[in-house]
Amino acid sequence: MADIKIVVIDDQRLFREGLVNLLRNCPGLHLLGWAENGRDFLNLLPGLPSLPDVLLVDMNMPEMNGMELTQIVLQKYPGIKVIILTVYDQERFINKMVQAGAAGYLLKNCDIEEVVTAIQTVHKSGFYFNEAVMNAMRNGLVNKTPQLRNMSNIAIDLTDRELEVLRLICKELTNAEIAEQLYISARTVDGHRNNLLAKTGSRNTAGLVLYAVSHDLIDVNLM
Repeated sequence: MADIKIVVIDDQRLFREGLVNLLRNCPGLHLLGWAENGRDFLNLLPGLPSLPDVLLVDMNMPEMNGMELTQIVLQKYPGIKVIILTVYDQERFINKMVQAGAAGYLLKNCDIEEVVTAIQTVHKSGFYFNEAVMNAMRNGLVNKTPQLRNMSNIAIDLTDRELEVLRLICKELTNAEIAEQLYISARTVDGHRNNLLAKTGSRNTAGLVLYAVSHDLIDVNLM
C-alpha cells in the first residue's frame, strides 16, 4: 500500500516544525511539505510532486484561515481530506468546520499517536472524531424534532436500508466492508451513500456522521 501523502499548514512555527519532525519518522506517511497559512499552501500546491491525500490544517491563521482553505480545497480537489487542528473543543466550532467539509477535528494537545491514527482513519473511511469530539457534537447538536430535516431545514425521509448504511458508515466501515456485512454489492452501497449525501445535504462522509449524531440516529458510545 502506498504511503499516505500529507501536508501540514499552521502559522505557529514551533508547533508546525515539531509536528513536521514527528511525522517524518512515522512509517506509512509521506510528508510532501508544509505552509504557514492557507494562501501559502495554495501557492505551494502547484509545485508539489503530487496532490496530498490529507491536510493537517490550523483553524486560526492569518491571510486565509482553516475554514476558508477547507472550502476552497474541497471545491477544487474533493479527494483531499482535511483534518482541523485547534485549541477549541466547543461544539459550535466543530459543527462549523464539519459543515465546511472537514473530515476530522483534533485538539493541539493530543499526542502524535492520535494524529497518526486520525490520518490513517480519515484516509480509509473518510472521517475521524475521537470520543470527546463525538460527545461534544452530540451534547450541543442533537435535534429534538422527531421529523428528519436536511441542512436546509427541509423534511426528508430515510429508508430502513439507508439508515442501516448510515450507521455502518459511522462505524468507520468502507463501502466494501458494508457490502460484505449487508450481502449487497459495493456499487449498491455507493448508491445508498450518494442518496444519503443528497437527502441530508452533507458534503462528505464526515458530514453524514455529524448529521447522524445531531439527529440522534446513532449511539456515540457504541462507535
